[in-house]
Amino acid sequence: MELARSIKCKELMKLDVVDADGKEVGHVGDFTFAFKDKLELRQFVLEGSAWEEFLESIKVKPDRDPVFDASTIKKIDKKLYLSTNTDELKTTCENDWIPEDEYRLSELEKMDIIDRAGIKVGRIIDVHFDVDGSASLIVGGGFFEEALEAIGLKEDVDFVVPGDVLTCLGDKVQLAVTKDELGTTMEKALKEKAPDIERVKSNKAVTRDIGKVRLFTHRPI
Repeated sequence: MELARSIKCKELMKLDVVDADGKEVGHVGDFTFAFKDKLELRQFVLEGSAWEEFLESIKVKPDRDPVFDASTIKKIDKKLYLSTNTDELKTTCENDWIPEDEYRLSELEKMDIIDRAGIKVGRIIDVHFDVDGSASLIVGGGFFEEALEAIGLKEDVDFVVPGDVLTCLGDKVQLAVTKDELGTTMEKALKEKAPDIERVKSNKAVTRDIGKVRLFTHRPI
């Protein structure tokens, strides 16, 4: 999967999806993720009027959510480009099965985040992709929100936690670090990012990446 820039799932869901023949086939309605040492994108769901028309043309009920392997995503730029065409997609349209170890983005957004000791520290806001395709969590609420409010910020900053800082993904998301370690890392990251954050506050046209505060750029031991 080739990415022209780092991007969040909620931004991806606004992009038109184009098949290998250059035909727009809808947009992404949801993603599924799994965790095995790191957070991985596994499948995606297509939706939209163009996709519904296609399903009707091949006699598939539009109330079903066929899922497609993420490996068919070739490139993400101003649109999301697939390496397959609609005829090839047709062969997997009956697949609406999501394995037990996979979670929809819509499910992740409802999960609490706990530290290594089981203390709740926040929740998942979104999933973020770097240009190398690696997935991270955008986190907020609770402890994260308190840290931002303490310096007069709330909506201008996204905390990005690398997927390899997770230890467990289930009914909750568990981190490999304690709340204290998280607090120390946030304080350091915010201090380093402070000049850029001020630019975001004063100029909304500044690139989105400036408002992203990356935590644990080196994996904690």
